Amino acid sequence: MEARSGCHEIATLHAAVDVVIPSDDWPGGWDGGVKELIEARLDTDLAWFAAVLPEALDALDAEARRRHGRTFSMLAPADREAVFGALVREQGAGPSLQAVVRVALEGYNAGPAPASWDMLGFRPVPDGVTVFDSGPPAAIDVRALRPSYDVVVVGTVAAVLAEAGARVLLLERSPAYRNEQLRGDHLRGKRMSIYAGNAGPGAGNPRLFERADGTVARLDGDANPFEWGLVAMCLGGGTRLWQGMAWRFFPEDSAMASHYGTPQGSTLADWPFGYDELAPYYDRAEWEVGVAGASQGPMVSRTPRARDYPMRPPAGPRAGQAYAEAARSLGWSAGPVPFAINTEPRLGRPACVGCPQCVGHACPVDAKNGTHNTLVPRALATGRCDLLMQAQAVEVVHDGRGRATAVRIVVDEEQGPVERTISCERVVVAAGSVETPRLLLASGLGNDWVGRNLHSHTFALAFAAEGPTLRSYADPGHCSLATLDFVHRDGQAWGGGVLFDIEMMLPIFYAQLAPALGGPPFGAAHKAWMRQATGAVIGAMGIGQEIPDQRSVVSIDRRVTDRFGMPAARIRGAVHPAATDTGRYMDQRLREWIKEVGGTRFLDFGGASADPPVNEHSAGTCRLGEDPAHSACDPSGRLHGVQNVWVADASLHPTNGSVNPGLTMLANAFRVADKMTREAN
Repeated sequence: MEARSGCHEIATLHAAVDVVIPSDDWPGGWDGGVKELIEARLDTDLAWFAAVLPEALDALDAEARRRHGRTFSMLAPADREAVFGALVREQGAGPSLQAVVRVALEGYNAGPAPASWDMLGFRPVPDGVTVFDSGPPAAIDVRALRPSYDVVVVGTVAAVLAEAGARVLLLERSPAYRNEQLRGDHLRGKRMSIYAGNAGPGAGNPRLFERADGTVARLDGDANPFEWGLVAMCLGGGTRLWQGMAWRFFPEDSAMASHYGTPQGSTLADWPFGYDELAPYYDRAEWEVGVAGASQGPMVSRTPRARDYPMRPPAGPRAGQAYAEAARSLGWSAGPVPFAINTEPRLGRPACVGCPQCVGHACPVDAKNGTHNTLVPRALATGRCDLLMQAQAVEVVHDGRGRATAVRIVVDEEQGPVERTISCERVVVAAGSVETPRLLLASGLGNDWVGRNLHSHTFALAFAAEGPTLRSYADPGHCSLATLDFVHRDGQAWGGGVLFDIEMMLPIFYAQLAPALGGPPFGAAHKAWMRQATGAVIGAMGIGQEIPDQRSVVSIDRRVTDRFGMPAARIRGAVHPAATDTGRYMDQRLREWIKEVGGTRFLDFGGASADPPVNEHSAGTCRLGEDPAHSACDPSGRLHGVQNVWVADASLHPTNGSVNPGLTMLANAFRVADKMTREAN
């Protein structure tokens, strides 16, 4: 920073930041994290801020001289506040001063050394806990690869195949991230990020988004992941950074078209099999990956099972008790959310320690369960699976007559990319709802349904600015209690959805939402509001069925390529009116629940599908079906028209249920791998 700005400019910025967050019993903004943030990221994440900063500093000094005949940093604190406040409200200088406010809030609440964490009692790791940090996985060097494998897997069904005797090559696109690289950064965490996510593909990986107004936006892989797509690119994929909600789909979810009809403009269709087909694989996923949940009561009564969950449900914070009492008052049933989190030591890993940043962050003690610490280690332990990191599959090579013969990969090494073509008998693609169809389309494989039927979920979110003080900044995730009463309730709202409490958010989001929640945007009053009022902000969220729209498609654009020359994904999304109806329905129920808890003065985010429709719940782009005229893959997951290519991720889902799809994706991947194994034998 010294090289970019003189001492005078630094003094002006220092003074401005301390107007936004003044010193009191706790440090002011400059010493409370903002200085460290600017020094660390001015040339990267904050490049946009560097561009507008001179305008902001010049405006402050000019107004200070006009009013008081001195530069801004030389003014008394009260005069600084008056000058700053006046300029923020001015149309001309306002945007650049608002940028100062934004960066000050980011540094103080989420920077490298954020003072607000101590001020608010936020502990990313509870005191006295020994932090786990994963070592590098047992990956193979590209030069040690075999020329041929039985199966090349772009995804994580490798354990079942390797344990059945197959020689497997497991490809992982990301670097070998250590655990500490994937947690604790509230500005770049994958699920709640402001800047480029810390588990994203990085620059050189463009996507094209067709907007509703006809324009096309090009976003690179270092863009905000909420815009580019939230799916984590790391070993274990989304299950390494997920919150861990591990629901089964309902029996009705496999027959949505039969239950509700197919609305005009939709691609809605039934699954080619029912709940009974998936039930044993749900059981397998719950036990082999590890899920904690209530084995009796409303959370499981509508999804028949052969045995209980392997672990008791999390105890949950006291916020859950308040929501449970409110649900009873409304005549609703409710119960604990099932999580893929250890509530007791299991399989050599400890129980959850109650950190407050589960969503989008790696677990500090390795108690959160995903494929990275369950199935992948099992695959490697067989001695028949090779893991290749930083390896992107760019083409499935085939003979043009319906048989894949090899996979062409590019390995990203320090000295430059290394390309290899690996022969194989079978290929499994499980790269996500965008990257799976992208690879197949770029390879010239599949029928016209590859890439169609893109959908996610309908999301509804509501907050009340005033309510009982429930926040504790403890326990995992952002929820603890749910009701399933509005999932497939009397044929209403296209399947409806699950509703659950939101007990807390990260400090940075309270700071950003302060004006909308009735708090001051900055200054001493803002700082006091953060300490005193944020504990009484209460909320709830709903996840519901999204009826797939025929306009929502993933295709490729061969004129735009990534850094390895692979065609970019081109994404067109549309929200079907039926999904909007579902969102409104859930939003009404959320308001009822929050009011019963005691919330008033709503900040309502409404009920609507995500835009663009590319997030960690996206699905459907290689959907299962008996008839190739209406599906991309057969019921076993095999690509129609191709003898030896299977899909094994949420791309297979004809519909996506009204709960988080992670457990269903794992269960169906077990099912696909089982069918492949039986066929090979």
